[in-house]
Amino acid sequence: MKSASSLIKYICTMSILLSMASCRLFNSEDDIRYDRTVLVYMAAENSLSWGEFHEQDIDEMVQAARDIPEGSRLLIYLDDTELPRILTIEKQEGRRPARKVLKQYDTEHNSGDAETLREVMEWTISNSPSSSYGLVLWSHGDAWLPAKAPIQRTICIDNEHNSHSNSGSKMEIADVAAALDDFPRLDFILFDACFMQAVEVAYELRHVAKYIASSPAEIPNPGAPYERMIKPMFSSPLNMEALIDEYYRAYNDTEVFVWDYGTERYGALLSVVDCDYLDDLATATAEMLSRHLTPDSNINLSSVQSYYPISSRTRPMYHDMNDYMKHLIASQDDYAAWKRVFDLAVPYRRATSWWYSNDARTQYVDMENYGGLSCYVPQENPIYSSLNDKFAATSWYKRLKMENSQLTIHN
Repeated sequence: MKSASSLIKYICTMSILLSMASCRLFNSEDDIRYDRTVLVYMAAENSLSWGEFHEQDIDEMVQAARDIPEGSRLLIYLDDTELPRILTIEKQEGRRPARKVLKQYDTEHNSGDAETLREVMEWTISNSPSSSYGLVLWSHGDAWLPAKAPIQRTICIDNEHNSHSNSGSKMEIADVAAALDDFPRLDFILFDACFMQAVEVAYELRHVAKYIASSPAEIPNPGAPYERMIKPMFSSPLNMEALIDEYYRAYNDTEVFVWDYGTERYGALLSVVDCDYLDDLATATAEMLSRHLTPDSNINLSSVQSYYPISSRTRPMYHDMNDYMKHLIASQDDYAAWKRVFDLAVPYRRATSWWYSNDARTQYVDMENYGGLSCYVPQENPIYSSLNDKFAATSWYKRLKMENSQLTIHN
């Protein structure tokens, strides 16, 4: 039998040990070894592998290996038409940096499943414990739209057939948020995918990342210019403005040859969202909707900047949130008050005066009213009627409804 003093010592020791345990997975400071790890999650088992855009981007990362600071690490999860693997880029004295396979999987993955993302994140944090983390989600994207609706693409398509098709699994944004929620909050998420800079997306992810960087419109197939963007990804302190600037500059003067059309300009529309201000934006938006949105509101949406040039008979438009609210809010003082909050939530944005669409070629941007963040506006249209209920289930709409109980979706 233990003596009373021994028992007290045992209880104190256990209390100290238990107090050191983290209630959040993989968050022990004793494990920290790297300053920052950036994971590029490349879901390329789709049409992007047909053009080998994933290979081009990895080559760009190899070119920029010199910009990865000592004590930081770049990891690439790659799922293309071969078995998935996790790579890193190793510097070599006097020679070109080289790819190195850190983990080769022996079975196929569904990279369009949020559980796969969770497992890759778990491997990353277990094998590369760091003070901070960044995540690049690389694939096709379609904002918040439900993954299972006809012809919609949310994020990270995996056709599951080792082919170039765009039919297959996709991740819902709510599932992405749930997959990342057990891990330390990310410094940033960069969506190297179309249309992902939407308020519904950012709001869903506000707890799992400090910053979101992306485009409210289509991005060119070559995607992010990693040879220029690796350096700001690893900057300390993190410089999100430089990250966006490098992307913007790479496309500002770029001309490409498009078959049947001749020379076109790609362009780039980009912004940074500070997730810490999204709740304030929701409160301000709900207040303005309560004052200015009525069943009799008559907004000419065709005059609002939109980011989907395809016919609304098959896809919904993504409208620029700033431009939409400017059209909606009748009072200049009210709009100015709302805009002050919006500018905190979207502190940085860059845009060329055009952007290139695969379906409708060059689109021009209302630079005066460009806000860099899209929003869904319910409308009377068959494609919208099928999506309005799903929009009402988003965290963004629920928050607006909580702030303004009279808010309804007008069809």
